[in-house]
Amino acid sequence: MKKQLFTYLILSMFTGVTYAQTGVGTRNPQGKLHIDGAKDNPVTGVPTASQVANDVIVTNDGFVGVGVLAPKVKLDIRSAGTQNAIGIGTTTMTASAAAAGAVRYDVVNVSVGPKIQVSDGTSWNKIYLAPQKAVVVARKIVTSSIPSGGSGTIISNWQEVRDMSDSFDPTTGVFTAPRAGTYTFLLTFNFVGVPVIDGSRVETQFYNMTTSTILARGYKTFGKSMTGTTNDGGAIATRNTQAGGSSTITLTLAEGATVVPRLYQNISASSVNLRVTTNAADPANPDAGFNNLTIIEH
Repeated sequence: MKKQLFTYLILSMFTGVTYAQTGVGTRNPQGKLHIDGAKDNPVTGVPTASQVANDVIVTNDGFVGVGVLAPKVKLDIRSAGTQNAIGIGTTTMTASAAAAGAVRYDVVNVSVGPKIQVSDGTSWNKIYLAPQKAVVVARKIVTSSIPSGGSGTIISNWQEVRDMSDSFDPTTGVFTAPRAGTYTFLLTFNFVGVPVIDGSRVETQFYNMTTSTILARGYKTFGKSMTGTTNDGGAIATRNTQAGGSSTITLTLAEGATVVPRLYQNISASSVNLRVTTNAADPANPDAGFNNLTIIEH
């Protein structure tokens, strides 16, 4: 009788273990199998995110969480830690042997450098992740004063409408190329009305802050204006004229190259302000929309 009772107790104990939660390094398991790597979980209650960051859990559904108490997929490593990366090794297996959906880090068959590849069941295919291309749209709603002569004045204090890659500083007007490539810059400008000097010009410049060089220039020239011309009454005309224009250039830039738009003018002997709206909230304002900058990465 005692032997039968002992056998029953042993069987019951093993049966219980089969269905119980098991903890390694913790007496407070939160899943079917819970390994507390740092042994820092509390005796009771739910551990904190930082405590769970060094844990491994297997749920009743067979999901595995590394640093995650409630994994949402078969393998979930999205923990509160900072080392949420998966190490993938190189394999010489064929794509068919590895089967569709297999992933490898290829450094053996290097043709365009190390790369991540996925098997479609027949061949290994390079995984391509398209970068977010730079698209910048900005406008001027605060005027800038452009002095006469000199080497050119940086156009700063823009209102940023869009910056898809966070590559443009509207305060300084500096654009930083997020990667090596081809970029198109479109700058439109318009000055307030002033008497324009004969034979003068406005020059748009795209200036490389890294190399301190002008990458491209655009010219708007004024061969004959209203200034200095005798009118019908015999007086010298000094009628105000608005000088405006646009410049579009395409540049090949290295990664990290910094480019800023500049303006040069000698249409007046003194400084001339850019024409901007007095009410930025009113798109129908007659002074709105004349000074704009667009940058597009190809």
